[in-house]
Amino acid sequence: MDGGGNIPTETFVLGDIGDYTQLADILPILTATIVVINAVTALVRLTSLGGVSMNAYVDTFGLEGVLVNTSLIVLLFQVARWIYTTSYAKGGKLWSPFVFVCIILAVEFAHDLLFYYGPVQNLSPGKNDMIDAVKRYAVENGSRALAGHAAALIFISVIAMLLKESSDLFNFIVVAVSLYTLPYLITTVGVKPPPPPPPPKKESNDMSQWKGPRF
Repeated sequence: MDGGGNIPTETFVLGDIGDYTQLADILPILTATIVVINAVTALVRLTSLGGVSMNAYVDTFGLEGVLVNTSLIVLLFQVARWIYTTSYAKGGKLWSPFVFVCIILAVEFAHDLLFYYGPVQNLSPGKNDMIDAVKRYAVENGSRALAGHAAALIFISVIAMLLKESSDLFNFIVVAVSLYTLPYLITTVGVKPPPPPPPPKKESNDMSQWKGPRF
C-alpha cells in the first residue's frame, strides 16, 4: 500500500569536509569553530572550565585570543584535510567521518606537543604575554588541556559536517548570531584568583605606648 509520501531514511547527514581543495568547506568549518568557541567561553565564565588561568587568558586577550584560536583551528583543519585527501581518500575510498576525526585529533596532538616543547618551554618569562598565559594554563590543567582540545575539535568536526549540508545563508546567520553574543560572553565576570594574604602585623617598639611604671 502506498502511504502517499516519502519517509526520509536519514535524520541527518555528515557532509564530506575532507577535500582540502574545496574552499567552500571553509565556511562551515569556520562557522562550527565560532559556535564551539562561544560554548567554551560560556563554560569558562559560568562554570570555571579551565580554572583561573583560562579566565585570566580571556580577561587579558579577549577577542585577540579568539582570533588566535579561530585561525589556529582553521589551519589545523586544512592540514587534516590535506592529509585525508592525499592519503586515505587517494585510493577512491568513500567519505569516512571517523577517519577524518582521527586525523584532525592526530594533527592537534602533534601541534600541542610542538608548541608546548617549543615556544612555551623555551621562551623566557616576560618575553611574550600570551605565551606566559598559555604556560600558566598548561601548568594548572596538565593533561586535561589535551583532552579538552580534543573534545572541542570533535564537536567542531561534527557541527561542520552537519553545516556542510546546510545553506550558505544558514551558515551566515549562525556566524552572525555567534559573533554578536561572543563579546557579551567574553565580558562576563568569571572566577578570579584569591586575593593575597595580608602582610603579618609588625610588633610595635614604640616606648610611648608603654603603660607600666617607669624606673
